[in-house]
Amino acid sequence: MTVLSIEGLSKTFDMHVLGDTEVVGLDDVSFDVHEGEFLAIVGESGSGKSSLLKCLYRTYDPTAGRVLYHDGTNEIDLASCDDRTVMALREDTVGYTSQFLDEIPRVPAVDVVARPLVEQGMATADAREQARELLDALHVPEELWEAYPATFSGGERQRVNLAQALAPKPDLLLLDEPTSALDPETRQAAIELLDSYLDDETTVIGVFHNTDVVETVADRVVALDNGQLQAVVPVAEYDGGVVS
Repeated sequence: MTVLSIEGLSKTFDMHVLGDTEVVGLDDVSFDVHEGEFLAIVGESGSGKSSLLKCLYRTYDPTAGRVLYHDGTNEIDLASCDDRTVMALREDTVGYTSQFLDEIPRVPAVDVVARPLVEQGMATADAREQARELLDALHVPEELWEAYPATFSGGERQRVNLAQALAPKPDLLLLDEPTSALDPETRQAAIELLDSYLDDETTVIGVFHNTDVVETVADRVVALDNGQLQAVVPVAEYDGGVVS
């Protein structure tokens, strides 16, 4: 079943500081995403990977095109639906995490991770316990669970960010370089958690630079270059940025 149909998606930016120069972020990108698959987005820096995810999450308003989300009953165009619909989807259906944690001041890491579960109606004690399990799986030291993420290293913040995104098991999860600041051992723990924690009902679209991560977790690979779609291939045909 197709869960997301991306049709002619484009995004341009007006650079006022450069005399209103128009910069192309995405140029007529089209592909489908299947329910339950793990789709990796690859490409060089500036190829449009993060712009694509931000258009899907509606952090950016696309300049043109459609993003049709199919939930089995309804079809919603994420590119043009109203803000209220976008916010409702973010609360219940679509998750997103970047490589940077936007932490809430003076909130312990365990509560940062537990918050989306509590918002879904889970009892606070149960949500905190599940949060601890996720932090432990990502090798966040136990002495940091009750500490404030503002004091953490970049890699520790990234692990808290990933745990928070995974916790509610959204139907559609968008990951923007979630393992970029992790050392090899911790990156492997993150890969194993992605594989074990999420079930077949969660569809994942993730931006990754590490070839080993892509080859381990992805079902298919979307290759972008200069904002344009180069290929959509099974992961077996992907070789470190080159598709065969």
